[in-house]
Amino acid sequence: MRRFLVFCAVLVLLAGMAAFAFAEASALGVSARDRTIRPGKSTVIGFTLPQAANVRITLESAEGELLSVVADSIDSAAGTFYLWWNGTYNGIFAPEGDALLVIRAGDETASCPVTVGPIAPFITSVALSTSVIDENTPALTVTGVFSESGTLGASLALITENEEFTIAETESPADTLSLTLTRGSALGETLAAGAYRLTLTLTDASGDVSDPVEIPFSVADPVTLPEASGELLTEEEALPGDAEDTVPADEAPPAEEPAPEVAETPAPAGEVVEEHVELEDETVGDAMSGVALLDGNDQRQYTPSWGSPYAGQDTTLNYWTLPMDITDEAAVWQMLTEPITVLDTGAKKNAERVQVTLRKEPYDESDGVGVATCITQSVHVIRTEGDWTLIECYSASFHDSKVKNWNALVQGWVPTKYLKKVNPDTSMGLVVDKLTQRLYIFRDGHLFDTLLISTGKVNAKQPYNETRSGEFLMVVPAVGGFQDGSMICSMAIRFDGGDLLHEVPHSLAKDGSKYYGTFEPSLGTKASHGCIRVQRHPTPKGVNMSWIWKNKKNRVKIVIWEDWQGRQIIPPADDTPLYYNAKGGKMYHSCETCNSAKGKKFTAFTYGELEDEAYRKLTRCPWCSPPLRLKDIAEINKQYLPGGDHEPLLTEARAKQGFSEE
Repeated sequence: MRRFLVFCAVLVLLAGMAAFAFAEASALGVSARDRTIRPGKSTVIGFTLPQAANVRITLESAEGELLSVVADSIDSAAGTFYLWWNGTYNGIFAPEGDALLVIRAGDETASCPVTVGPIAPFITSVALSTSVIDENTPALTVTGVFSESGTLGASLALITENEEFTIAETESPADTLSLTLTRGSALGETLAAGAYRLTLTLTDASGDVSDPVEIPFSVADPVTLPEASGELLTEEEALPGDAEDTVPADEAPPAEEPAPEVAETPAPAGEVVEEHVELEDETVGDAMSGVALLDGNDQRQYTPSWGSPYAGQDTTLNYWTLPMDITDEAAVWQMLTEPITVLDTGAKKNAERVQVTLRKEPYDESDGVGVATCITQSVHVIRTEGDWTLIECYSASFHDSKVKNWNALVQGWVPTKYLKKVNPDTSMGLVVDKLTQRLYIFRDGHLFDTLLISTGKVNAKQPYNETRSGEFLMVVPAVGGFQDGSMICSMAIRFDGGDLLHEVPHSLAKDGSKYYGTFEPSLGTKASHGCIRVQRHPTPKGVNMSWIWKNKKNRVKIVIWEDWQGRQIIPPADDTPLYYNAKGGKMYHSCETCNSAKGKKFTAFTYGELEDEAYRKLTRCPWCSPPLRLKDIAEINKQYLPGGDHEPLLTEARAKQGFSEE
């Protein structure tokens, strides 16, 4: 899992800031703006280099014990620089007490004393229901999570072409973040059409204030209230053995990766809510017409290297050449067991987090077009010319990568000496499809089981949330469980630098029980910050993230299929069997028995009957992963029609970095 913004150090130049005191302007030095650092609240770390060097800044005890990492492997020119740090590393808060900030540049070392104080207040999990208030969305709901109870400060500014005007400020005691803004009522003000910025802070009992969270939104004009349509139905089918999630709403602390981002709106605690619209025949017909747009669009053309200028040159069966068709079990299994080529720079420590820059031309000074992660990420070899080899891969760009070409399929040159052939473990193989949001598990040549997942969800500030596609090897020994704020992720297995496969996150209720209600409802859709969240409910075969953890081995292959524009979900045949509990059940299932209702044998019907009166209100079971309804498939397929752009924010972010889709 990747954690950025509030919960990582970001190297930035800060103009107009008071200079720090260093021993000598020409000597190596490090200093902190605040001698008492509060984890969770950003402070500024300054450092001076007498000459260009690769810099590492850490927090250590007086005895030299590593307590936290401030900045790891920064290539810097000579001079004085500043970076933000919030007292955490990989989501772990620095321990309270006296410590030393230590800078290492080559063989030189310098340090300064600091004190780590108690955790500061912070706001996380900020989510917007919409970014525009208009006639279709008359209300904007802002939700989020506080690190502790306190006073919520809210400031609302109107943004014009030349300046900003603060039009409202409020303060109120609060336990969690929940605000609703409308055109007619926003912090006591009536909003005209225009652009706005909502700024939120949390003040704790001692008067300490969190870092601000800024939320831009706009109001369109005119705004009229739409008539209500549809009916909200709550799943009521009992889920035996799931009592640990049955937490009263006022005791269930929701959680999210601690980064201020626009994400999904959490479902109410303890329940799965899904909107159902009573479908007339013509509505069903419209849904079917959406699926009918598959005509003439050959899905076999969409391989992981689709669109590459070198597509078609490689005639062997491998990840890059195989059509993304999960039904061709023999071909998928062969692909999962084929050797791969990785990059290996010879690094002895944390080699799976080292990145190599792909060059536009075969020499060191050429511009970078992307990056590849060493040891675990496979690359597709195009041709070798002496000391350099042309390869392609999906750029593994994270927030701090030297080249920020987020998840683009790139072709570039790397030193030939880095190429290394690796054989995967063939006890099983995993396929992640970002289009269907499913994890497919293969064993012994066949599809063994299917699980619901969530891959990364891009927003304007965090294009690096997109889960990188490609072919990878899982790293064992694995990371295991880790905590990020109030969010706890279990059974994490690294496969690409900062990306991990782990169980859907949970938080802890006041009684110590696990609460999954914040993230579990989003399984089957994009929702994460780049990691792959996996369902924890066991399928009829007993498969879930816990099963994967128990069966993990080093170098098991995990491939991630790109959701290329033009790809479509093929709807199931009408005679595909489905099941439901005829005695009041509220869900439809893929199997005759399901762990969601142990001991019950369900009644069969068919996918073609799913929109009939008797079945149209059934919701999809989150345990046994039955197929989506036809209208839901049609809605996804419309987003992915050829010629469209299902990720405009990602396209825009690449363009800002100088990379286009051309």
